[in-house]
Amino acid sequence: MGGCSGCSYKGMSTAVEDTFVGVRFGEETNLTLCRTESSIYGRGDRVVVDFDHGPAFGRVEQSPMPIFKPCQKSSARRVLRHASDGDRRAYEHKLKNEMLAKGFCRDRARALELKMKISKVDFSLNARHATFFFTANGRVDFRQLVRELAQRFSTRVRMVQVGARDEAKQLGGIGICGRTLCCSTWLEDFKPISIQMAKRQNLSLNPSKISGQCGRLLCCLAYEDPLYAKKRRPPRSKRRPAGKAAGETR
Repeated sequence: MGGCSGCSYKGMSTAVEDTFVGVRFGEETNLTLCRTESSIYGRGDRVVVDFDHGPAFGRVEQSPMPIFKPCQKSSARRVLRHASDGDRRAYEHKLKNEMLAKGFCRDRARALELKMKISKVDFSLNARHATFFFTANGRVDFRQLVRELAQRFSTRVRMVQVGARDEAKQLGGIGICGRTLCCSTWLEDFKPISIQMAKRQNLSLNPSKISGQCGRLLCCLAYEDPLYAKKRRPPRSKRRPAGKAAGETR
């Protein structure tokens, strides 16, 4: 059976497979697609999954997870095993390390006069790797900070600078609409947003009304903008009064 047309996986099988499960890590909103490799994992099972920077502890939320797209199959993570009691203890130690490391990193960054904001810390389950996510307005020389972190926690440290929108995506939250942030649930790419989009939609230009938790313009301004840009919406002066049908006279 042919693969998806127009992509780099053309020609690969698009047969539906059920050897995949959806795993949630920590408080993440999205599920991570993982391949089981013939092993059976039920919903609620604690599992250990293989990642580039070490194993991760997660919980199966969907089993099976039928997949047919070759690109999804190729990017799925591998489930290593059911989590043991040792893995659970390692996960509790990981959470403790992340909390301590975040506070320690903030204090040392302040002492070193580094203009950066630590947003998230992620340790691998085996504590051999630690990733520190931070935001900053410019380049930051964090070499001394990395040395101190590596010495304090006896791990390999990786510093990753992210933007304000990426930070909001990692931390999650509730938007002004009352729903979970789009960026932390289903939105994959950030499109350019301009104030012209708000003007075309006759929205209030009050920053508190059109800005998200990241402080940037709302991503949802782009959802209906193509319709307004094509001027499909009639001007206010030509709209039919509410409750008055076409051709109705009074």
